[in-house]
Amino acid sequence: MIKILFVCHANKSRSPMAEGMFKKIVDESGISDLFLIESRAVSSVTIGSKPHPETIKRLENIGASWEGKRSEQIKQADFLNFDFIICMDGTNEIYLKKHAGIYRDKIYLVRDINQETKKQNIPDPFYTENHDETFTLLSESLEEWLTMFKIHKFNKTIDIEQYRINSKPLFLTKEAWYSWNKEEGKYELTSQASKEAMKSYQKFYGKEN
Repeated sequence: MIKILFVCHANKSRSPMAEGMFKKIVDESGISDLFLIESRAVSSVTIGSKPHPETIKRLENIGASWEGKRSEQIKQADFLNFDFIICMDGTNEIYLKKHAGIYRDKIYLVRDINQETKKQNIPDPFYTENHDETFTLLSESLEEWLTMFKIHKFNKTIDIEQYRINSKPLFLTKEAWYSWNKEEGKYELTSQASKEAMKSYQKFYGKEN
């Protein structure tokens, strides 16, 4: 099981939004049993409170659950127990790396998953008052994270830097070429896939096909 923890300042807007959204897309892929997904705050200022109403609204709009979610501050044990600690901005990252000790390598910015957005922040809607922007940016990055886990066949010891360097296998570069088989838990090619995409697919799965 891959254990993922999303972190922002107060665990009110960005990280509970990411938690709910990622649970939703993981569930839609039929692989929710492979993940534990939670979120935390670096601050104790709003501990015990529900997500921001605008976060709740956007989660409900996509059919993602937030029920029972309350703001919770990250604990020292979380650095040990979670495999990926994914935060929203550079300030979160500094705090987490200061407290993570030997687990510093587990910490990432959510937008680090893509070479073009590496080191970019998810703006805090507490200041921007723009929850739509937060939702859009998270949507882009979370889809990339899920693709990365699928590419690496749900291995919890993944080199994100290597993923960014190598990018996606060729057959995943065009949506018309592939689909995700929920029952089999693997990618499948469509009739539109090119010969080069077929070779890439065969190389990716090796003797499995």
